[in-house]
Amino acid sequence: MNECDVAVVGGGPIGGHVASLLAESGHSVSVFEEHKEIGLPLKCAGLVTPRVLDMVNIKQTAVVQNTIKGAHIHSPSNHILTVGGNRKHAFVIDRSEFDKKILHDAHKKGATILSNHKITAAQRQKDFIILATSQDTEYRCKLVVGADGPYSKIRDRFAFPQPKEFLQGIGAQLVDTSLDHDFVELFVGNAIAPDFFAWIIPTNAKGTRARAGLCVAANAPHHPKQYLSTLLQHENASPFLEQATISGYTGGSIPLGPLSKTYDNNILLVGDAAAQVKPTSGGGIYPGLCCACHCAAVAQDAMENNIFTEKILKKYQKKWHEDIGKELYLGMKFRTIFTRLTDAQFDKYIAKFQQQSITAIISKHGDIDYPSKLIKPLLKKAPTLLTLLPKMLKE
Repeated sequence: MNECDVAVVGGGPIGGHVASLLAESGHSVSVFEEHKEIGLPLKCAGLVTPRVLDMVNIKQTAVVQNTIKGAHIHSPSNHILTVGGNRKHAFVIDRSEFDKKILHDAHKKGATILSNHKITAAQRQKDFIILATSQDTEYRCKLVVGADGPYSKIRDRFAFPQPKEFLQGIGAQLVDTSLDHDFVELFVGNAIAPDFFAWIIPTNAKGTRARAGLCVAANAPHHPKQYLSTLLQHENASPFLEQATISGYTGGSIPLGPLSKTYDNNILLVGDAAAQVKPTSGGGIYPGLCCACHCAAVAQDAMENNIFTEKILKKYQKKWHEDIGKELYLGMKFRTIFTRLTDAQFDKYIAKFQQQSITAIISKHGDIDYPSKLIKPLLKKAPTLLTLLPKMLKE
């Protein structure tokens, strides 16, 4: 029987960061990743704010492919709302390299990285968790950190609550695109991406390479592949894609609605496994890294006291909720409003938002990690916007 203090199930950036923080403190940490190679297969659009790289201490030159200064938001009738453009808002990163650097850092600090080790069974035995792997090995650990994605086996095995919903995402890597490299193109409407949105993100400084993609709700009328095909041929997107060809595909699921409980005896859940994902954009890297810091802090406290009960580990729920929880819960309320908008309403609101006074506020205060920060300055500058919002928002 192999032993370790902490078993981190999932070798993505969130699990990797937890492992890095705990290994740095001198604890015995093993990371179990089911795939053979860290960072693959690619399932992410790879758009993050600069603060993400600061959190994990990765240099821009190591992973940044392009810098984004703004966005063009296309309504169904192609009213175009332009926001930003005056400063750096986000980075397009090589997501695979990003993951590898985080896990490499964890390894340098002493964590054991076990790729191609899928967890096949998990059970609690007295004060420990016993994990069985696809390599016919068993590990006994004091604490398990479930960072194993949207369909977390650790979450399901130990009967944690489930996310409120799952989005199905699909993407394509494109070459020979014709994009303004400073801007992301976003598209809304029921024909392109019902209940969410689609995107084309330039991935180089020439705008000739891009990632296009979208998400739809699990109950969408058609398969995500059909919506992607519609996007790539849609008249609103065609000016950017006339000469473009597809070099590869990506896909995955996104859990929304953070779990009401992310701890149990000997177990903590973090990242996608805990649905710590921004409901407004589907981005999970920043909120996941925030929660990873709290997860590691509470885990370290538990190890110092050698107590791994719910009473000790419940501090994690309180810490991440105080930090990022409000933003995630507000995001779910925004999502409820968004999913009830008709194409006619999208056209009306985007046309209205084209006023210079409004776009200036969005450009100044907009933050994809904290979209709720935009509400007060926007309503203060343009209180008449309240009349545009659906009745449900006023309630």
